[in-house]
Amino acid sequence: MTQIIDFSKSTITSFSQSIAIPVLASPSSNTLTQFGMATALGGSVLLNASVGVQTVFGTPDLLFTILRGAAPVFTLRTTVPGAGLFDLISLSYVDTGFAAGYFAYTLTVSLVNSSASNAANLIGPVDFSGLSLV
Repeated sequence: MTQIIDFSKSTITSFSQSIAIPVLASPSSNTLTQFGMATALGGSVLLNASVGVQTVFGTPDLLFTILRGAAPVFTLRTTVPGAGLFDLISLSYVDTGFAAGYFAYTLTVSLVNSSASNAANLIGPVDFSGLSLV
């Protein structure tokens, strides 16, 4: 039988077009949200995120990263569609293989093909959650 150990969620905004934050070019990154999560030995953590973005110009490539503590555990590279278009990026990952304890999970994003012809803004929603199970 599966047992819930912990649940946590961090939200900047739940609404589309409620913010306008430029995505920073790599090697810099935007820290979107973070939360703490209790884990059990042999358990797993289901992580889910939704991030609304809008292309300013070009076809920007964005790199989303989930970190446990300071270590990246998941990355997703995606291309945002043409100028002025909105896109909701959704990602899920199951984290395993950690010791029992309390960990910080952080969601970041950076622009990886930065140039004068590629740019994007975070526009909302920005939502990140985790469910710790054993």
